[in-house]
Amino acid sequence: MAPVHLPVIGPGSLGRDGKRRRPYPADVQGRFVRARRVVYYGLIALWAALPWIPIGGHPAVFLSIEKRQFFLFGSTFNAQDLWLVFFLLSGFGFGLLYITTVLGRVWCGWACPQTVFIEAFYRPIERLVNGPRNLALRRQHGPMTGERVLRLVATHALYVVASFAVAHVFLAYFVSLPGLWSMMRTKPAAHPEAFAWMIATTALCYGVFGLFREQFCVVMCPYGRLQSVLLDDDALVVGYDEKRGEPRGKASSKDAGACVDCQRCVVVCPTGIDIRQGLQLDCIACTACIDACDEVMDKL
Repeated sequence: MAPVHLPVIGPGSLGRDGKRRRPYPADVQGRFVRARRVVYYGLIALWAALPWIPIGGHPAVFLSIEKRQFFLFGSTFNAQDLWLVFFLLSGFGFGLLYITTVLGRVWCGWACPQTVFIEAFYRPIERLVNGPRNLALRRQHGPMTGERVLRLVATHALYVVASFAVAHVFLAYFVSLPGLWSMMRTKPAAHPEAFAWMIATTALCYGVFGLFREQFCVVMCPYGRLQSVLLDDDALVVGYDEKRGEPRGKASSKDAGACVDCQRCVVVCPTGIDIRQGLQLDCIACTACIDACDEVMDKL
């Protein structure tokens, strides 16, 4: 079998020609990855449990479309209380601005639903079916075989299953768990509106989390585009120490810096950037590059 050249994505998933170069991040282990997983699965557990927790005879968080009421941790809000949403959204917005100024893009890399669902569900599915990065890229740039087609179909089928599950939990916030269970045991024609919303939500999750991936963060997310005006000199950012790392070279070289130019920080990046080129809008502060560098430095 002829050797296959494996491209190193960088300095981003969008090339200068405007075409997307889809990253396939390599798996990495380390202290930050373990901490992120705790945060991810904690947030998902909280999100999935809220419809199950009864407070005052209603779920902890429940927006009843039928009764036009919003139940929030024992409090009940009606349609005439809609003006309170302004303060809720304003408080969330100002809190996000404050957190960004102090901790940088910690929301993007640690708590944003886009990142949480991709890293907790869709990325593990991709690695489970297609294997590690090098092997998956060899198949991707190799001939179209039956095995490759089978893996591709299995990957997207599992994406749909994951999207289906996410959509049903999301729907429970609007029809309650008993109502959702009742709908699932009847024909879709008995509740066409809820069924249509479920299909639309499943398609949206599949498209955004399974296909669009990092493009949402890089191209569409307005919060990501505002980073340049929210960060200051005191904000916490993930950066490359040029004084320590440069000039790059082999570990055995006396004149080289600490960076051995192994490209490990590039191949683990979910947006495909090279963190050594300075602070970039595409960086979501996921800290995967730190763990990757730690792995290499520990060996050296």
